[in-house]
Amino acid sequence: MTNTREAIMAALCACLAKAQFATPINGCDTWAMLSRRVKLWSDVAAADQPALFVGEHGENVAYAGDSFPSKTTLNVDLLIYTSAGRDPDSTPARDLNVAIEALIATLAPDPKIGRQTLGGLVQSCRVEGRVIKDPGDLDGQGFALVPVKILIP
Repeated sequence: MTNTREAIMAALCACLAKAQFATPINGCDTWAMLSRRVKLWSDVAAADQPALFVGEHGENVAYAGDSFPSKTTLNVDLLIYTSAGRDPDSTPARDLNVAIEALIATLAPDPKIGRQTLGGLVQSCRVEGRVIKDPGDLDGQGFALVPVKILIP
């Protein structure tokens, strides 16, 4: 039996909520805000950052052959917002790097089986693809988009 998309997304968010930053970002050691409803960064107060938004923007369905069941890959975008401020002596990319490393560590494979299964709900869940980063050097608003692929058995 296939697990529902909602159960999978709830498990993903529960996993992401456990992220711990190696060094604080704006005084926070984890997300000030985590939501499945994506917002424009202009609608997210600096006090609510670092923020993580989990966007579901597509899925791929593939078949190995006519007599085989389908395999579905959920394509999830993790959007990170950091308030970089306008201090000319700061390095805004540092906050994005710290946040991305926390995401990668949180989604790390289970050492016993070699993959992240979100508690056995999925075949695998991992960061995969091109990460886009805008640290906010010019406008003080940091942004990163981190693609996650979730394979449903």
